[in-house]
Amino acid sequence: MRVGFVGAGLMGAPMVGRLIEAGHDVTVSSRDPARLADSGWRVVGSPEEAADGAEVVCSIVPDSPEVAAVVEAVLKTAAAGTVIVEMSTISPATARELASRCASGGVDYLDCPVSGGPVGAEAGTLAIWVGGDAGAMERARPVLEVLGQADRIRHCGAVGAGLAVKLANNFLGAVNAAASAEALALAREAGADPALVVEAVNDGTGANWQLANLYPRKVLRGDFGPGFRITHMAKDLRIAAEVAAEYGLELPELELARARLDEAIARFGDDRDYGAVARLVGW
Repeated sequence: MRVGFVGAGLMGAPMVGRLIEAGHDVTVSSRDPARLADSGWRVVGSPEEAADGAEVVCSIVPDSPEVAAVVEAVLKTAAAGTVIVEMSTISPATARELASRCASGGVDYLDCPVSGGPVGAEAGTLAIWVGGDAGAMERARPVLEVLGQADRIRHCGAVGAGLAVKLANNFLGAVNAAASAEALALAREAGADPALVVEAVNDGTGANWQLANLYPRKVLRGDFGPGFRITHMAKDLRIAAEVAAEYGLELPELELARARLDEAIARFGDDRDYGAVARLVGW
């Protein structure tokens, strides 16, 4: 397929590599094309150039303002029937507004947030949660199945539903990361080997993904270099809190997780993995 791709960062770059390897005809939009001069990719300087002639346009950028700018640019050149696969995490309400804007030009908009980090992007094992028209999803499936694991690609409902799943996922991920740090600190101070605790608890009822993966792979090794940046997790929790407020929900666990991430950012900097929340209790 002819694919336009906007955003070749920690997540986007390995996705582009996989799409090209799979035989797709990919044009990459970069704000700084010179940065990718040695990549061997077809690189252009704007989303509208990347979208010109594309059947599917993928985008993964930081936040709602960037997504809105990408969509406006893409609509300048995208033909009717083009599918926008928006993998950024933004609010469901913003996604619905952008989908309506796209529909007026005959373009399908899918919110397709992903989970699995750079490791999953490189391996093509991402979970992808899709909100939008099921027919448009099927047209984009040859691209989605290169980026994600087939049995982890789910149609979640109308536009915004994929983002609702992603916000729930990251809410739980942040809580698990912070709670696991405190639980391991408690066991450490009481004389248990944290590595053994991880192994034991993952056979018990306290098992969670962060304890089984994030902690042995990064935190217990003192590696807080960015995989999924703590600022991105904090942004996702901010969006979740905005959605909760929209529906009148009081979510104290969400607010506690936000406070812990904000404290970690203030103390240890913003260019860290979200596992850096563990440093608050001595990791």
